[in-house]
Amino acid sequence: MTMVMQKTKRIRLTGKQLEKLNNDIHYRDGHTCIGCGRYVLPGVKFHHEKIDGIKEDKIECGVTLCMDCHYERHHGRDNSQDIKQQCIDYLRGLYPEHWGSEIC
Repeated sequence: MTMVMQKTKRIRLTGKQLEKLNNDIHYRDGHTCIGCGRYVLPGVKFHHEKIDGIKEDKIECGVTLCMDCHYERHHGRDNSQDIKQQCIDYLRGLYPEHWGSEIC
């Protein structure tokens, strides 16, 4: 018997839709980095956190990070896991139905 795995399609936005999502995330987060609390200029690209290993352009997966925290999240050694956990905890608090209790 062969098992068929259904592929999950990633939600990807472009142009005005992605710009609106970015603005909505900044607005929700008060234009403030959720990592360090610094003000983040409008238009700075939001950070994606993956749910179950899938990167999606959804408000439930995005957070506002300043350039330093964003860089640290992706390339840092010391604080990257701390910032990841902050992002997940923040999003889990806002969207428990999407994040549940499992860490991605």
